[in-house]
Amino acid sequence: MNEQNLFSGFIIHRFLERFQSVTYRGVPVARYLDYPFYLYSLNHWSSNSAKEYFPYIEEELDQVSDVTLYYWLDEPYPYDPHPGGTVLMRGGFGDIASIHLPRERIFLLSPDQAEAELIKFNRPDLIPHNIQSYYRENPRAVNKLTQQITKIVKSRKGDPIFGSADLLNWLKDKIPETVRVIDAVQLLFETFNIGAVLTISSIVWMDNALNLVARANRVPSATLQHGIVSDSGLFCNIPIVATKKLVWGKAFRAWYQQYGFPKSRFSIIGSPRFDVIFNREWWNRDKLCQMAEIDSAKKIMVYATGTERNIIVPLILNGLAPISDLFLLILMHPSETSLIEQYQQLTAGYSNRKVLPFGNISLYNALSGADFFITHCSTAAFEAMLFRLPVITVEPTTPLHFSYGELGASLRVTDSAELTQTVKRLMSDESFREAAVNQYHDFLADYCIPDGDSSKRLFEEIEKLCQNGGIA
Repeated sequence: MNEQNLFSGFIIHRFLERFQSVTYRGVPVARYLDYPFYLYSLNHWSSNSAKEYFPYIEEELDQVSDVTLYYWLDEPYPYDPHPGGTVLMRGGFGDIASIHLPRERIFLLSPDQAEAELIKFNRPDLIPHNIQSYYRENPRAVNKLTQQITKIVKSRKGDPIFGSADLLNWLKDKIPETVRVIDAVQLLFETFNIGAVLTISSIVWMDNALNLVARANRVPSATLQHGIVSDSGLFCNIPIVATKKLVWGKAFRAWYQQYGFPKSRFSIIGSPRFDVIFNREWWNRDKLCQMAEIDSAKKIMVYATGTERNIIVPLILNGLAPISDLFLLILMHPSETSLIEQYQQLTAGYSNRKVLPFGNISLYNALSGADFFITHCSTAAFEAMLFRLPVITVEPTTPLHFSYGELGASLRVTDSAELTQTVKRLMSDESFREAAVNQYHDFLADYCIPDGDSSKRLFEEIEKLCQNGGIA
């Protein structure tokens, strides 16, 4: 664990300790706010400046090992059986839930009306609910929590972090929203026979509230791995909060275990989002060429973008420029929808390309007709592997998030010249292409279960949690 992560773990731990007595409807308020507090702390204190506040911090942190994180930030989760209960879940799970559960056991919850409307548009047979429709003002609860927090902060007079007026003001701003969200979720538990909760994250505010209120009501919960788990996003993935973390593969479980999390907190199910690769018909090469208006005589490379456009895009374009019989199809990440003009400008000098915003052509339709796949460190590399495409990762330096190249799963290139050479060889040497596909076999075996049955395993795990009480 690097120094900054170690300090962040320490400061979150102290935050949970300082405010552990402040609860609302059985939910520790600091646990609901731990990720926002982490972001707040990054903007206020670095590991170096903290040494001024805590003269003893270096000596204390020297005694800490990676496994300490579990004991600092998480705790065992006791729960009761709720056989046949309704499964309260994030709205996006509706598609797969409707295959494995009767409709009367599905309650879909979205954080806003936009997501609810999108679900209704895609699946008019499903009924998503907007959590905001359950909001009620509760000034008495807000005032009581504010008084409790104010008393704790003022008792820490002289503490430059937990006794600061700035922290107190930040907490006061967070309390009304905290009360609204927890009240809304608790109302659902009181109104419906909730047997289990299913979420996508412990850092998304609504999902975190679902997990915490479930814990307070001794109802089991499960959080599904959403993307790649790595040290760079340590506090996006720790603590787990839920009864179970449902991970894609054994390597991701091992990642959590290095930080002290017991094996009982995990089930390996694969990724339900990959199931449709195996269970649905996708376009072929001819269809892709027709829909994207690509010359069918050219080889097609799909590039899944991320947040690295100013460095990676020019490197890719310079590397592909000498290869006239290759077409680059650039599929933008959902978070970059507003940046399409910037991508158009970056790629203006390269004629054999098309930049498409998210949703214009689905990733899977593009991969089904492509010859190669290229990225920096996108999760989409997993999906390209499941379509059995050679995967090239552009890694001028080791990515902060995840390196497929270091794990031997991709053809790793560090500059434009290497990229040119690699692509030309893929186009001319079939044995090299075959080796590029075969090289990620072991990686896939460790990091996911590529069989199309992950959603089935997901709801089998949910049923087990509903049926059996215990402690995880």
